[in-house]
Amino acid sequence: MIIKNLLVALAITSAIISSAFAKQVTHYDWIVKGKKTGYQIVTHINEYQYKSKFEFNDRGRGPKITETIKLDRNGNIIEQKVSGHTYLGAKVDENYNFKDGIAHWQSTQENESRKVEKNNFYYSADGTFLGLELMVRAIDKQENKSLALLPSGTATIQKLMDTRVTKGTESKDVTLIAINGLDFTPFYAWFDKDLNFFAYASAWGGLALQGWGDNLTHLLELEDTATIQYYQNLAIRHTEQLTGITLFTNINIFNAVNDHLLSNTQVAVQNGKILAIGESTNEFKPTKTIDGQGLTMMPGLWDMHSHMSLNSGLLNVANGVTSVRDLGNDHDQLMKVIKVFDSGEAIGPSIYKGGMLDKKTDYSIPVGKTASTLDEALEHVDWYSERGYQQIKVYSSIDPEWVKPIAEHVHKRNMRVGGHIPSFMSAEQAVMAGFDEIQHINMVFLNFLASDKDDTRTPLRYMLVAEKAGDLDLNSKPVEDFTALLKEKDVVVDPTVTILHSMFTNKAGEIDPSYAAVAEHFPASKVRELLRPGIDITEDNEQQYERSAQALLDMVEKLHLAGVRLVAGTDAMAGFALHRELELYVKAGIPTGEVLKIATVNAARIAGREDIGTIEEGKIADLILIDGNPLENISEIRKVALVVKDGRMFRPNEMFKSIGVKPFTTAYSF
Repeated sequence: MIIKNLLVALAITSAIISSAFAKQVTHYDWIVKGKKTGYQIVTHINEYQYKSKFEFNDRGRGPKITETIKLDRNGNIIEQKVSGHTYLGAKVDENYNFKDGIAHWQSTQENESRKVEKNNFYYSADGTFLGLELMVRAIDKQENKSLALLPSGTATIQKLMDTRVTKGTESKDVTLIAINGLDFTPFYAWFDKDLNFFAYASAWGGLALQGWGDNLTHLLELEDTATIQYYQNLAIRHTEQLTGITLFTNINIFNAVNDHLLSNTQVAVQNGKILAIGESTNEFKPTKTIDGQGLTMMPGLWDMHSHMSLNSGLLNVANGVTSVRDLGNDHDQLMKVIKVFDSGEAIGPSIYKGGMLDKKTDYSIPVGKTASTLDEALEHVDWYSERGYQQIKVYSSIDPEWVKPIAEHVHKRNMRVGGHIPSFMSAEQAVMAGFDEIQHINMVFLNFLASDKDDTRTPLRYMLVAEKAGDLDLNSKPVEDFTALLKEKDVVVDPTVTILHSMFTNKAGEIDPSYAAVAEHFPASKVRELLRPGIDITEDNEQQYERSAQALLDMVEKLHLAGVRLVAGTDAMAGFALHRELELYVKAGIPTGEVLKIATVNAARIAGREDIGTIEEGKIADLILIDGNPLENISEIRKVALVVKDGRMFRPNEMFKSIGVKPFTTAYSF
């Protein structure tokens, strides 16, 4: 009887233990425009071990990651392995372990060991949302809600708001948590009451607990409210409203009319406009006088290829970018951003709207409008026109037969049309069908490198250029004829050469060339991101890709010499990428004065504005002060000391400090 009772007790105990450590599998859906295009599966193997798989398909691109994690009793990671590939296909192979006071991590980017007093939380370079979930739980256990990270930095969390989500008759309460210390600005995600990850929401797609994806739109709206509040607080701290007449003295002016500086002069501004320049300023009594201390004043910069968000605003203005052209976004999201930027509630540039248009396929854009028929596409053009869009950006899945009627309809609406060259169509055909503009320099190369069988909706639109552009004879008759056609038709080219040049040259473990000049100013956690490559660069393809990267610059110079108008756009990190874009234009051989005009007056005119882009009396006073002379050294364009926009004044040094960026100029007392 005793033995029987003991066996029963052991069975019960075993059942309890098994129950406590029963394997749990949690499924998540990656959702774009209401459609599932990916997933995350998290397996809770036992109390301390987890496995996660995450992948999604974005127009033939997307990450594919497997992650395994083992925790200690404090919730910190003691073993972790991450494998797979990045969004653009670069290999991921990352390992971490902590033993006997030694933390060691190794990946395609890093290989380091460090003795630490205690096991700080390791934050993976390429992990899934599982790592984020476990980090939030570990931080929440800390009394001050703060936790030191490995390899560097400190993360904190702030619980911002609660809401109730539903799935049929089910409901649950979730909390929006801001995670600070991972980037320039907070990262937002939603968690349930037990700090299980519930959702990540964005305008371009989101991840939600399986079956609960219909809540993403509501969650994004609430997230926007929190984000706006964050940027409103920054705006209050960093905006000075100019009243009356403000006189800037002791400045050198690049007015974007001439290619030289006007030395030791002064400018008066009032009500957001340039009132007087030089001696004529003596006629007015200033309310405020600012000693420019020999700095260079020039018009605010333009980024002509952006996808704006609230997070982009401060970064743009702090870098001297006062106007941007948005070439594809969620309309409602974009209008919210424009509203708070224009009102001054948040710091940001003026935004010129371009609407994205694509055909419904498996490769369709995740934002903007998609059409199943030509008639529907034309209706979308009308929709954009009625809402004040200045441009239509067609995308890669558009039927080539649609391009001409779309272009004709766009022009009737007094709008511009451009974009990607549709798959199975050449750039020459697109130009003849009515394109006003071509986005991305690789689209120019594909005119010569892609056949009518190549599906450039896929990453092939990059890889063909990476593999073959270096071998293209830029002095050949086909290239000469095409550049002449672009000039004849006055087709503008928006090279976005920075992202492509980096894609072809950014090797694992090296700082992304786009940001090598500024990385030392960034938080350590952000610098780590810059070690991550895009495509897989190996010993076998490295030299060919380098040659192709140089060919991109050679083509930019050739277009300029042929008289083809260029605009400086980025499609990359706000503010910082534009400076690199301008550097590359100079490196390509375009004179510095011409490059500065491309980024100021030329952009304004292409955007249809005659009242901005130069420093002339009566023009809008979007102005920046540079601590140096960018005409002599284009790299000094990064040293923005002061920004004036919409009758408001901003000090980049203080703005950068507020987001953890080391300033680029000495402190001036303006």
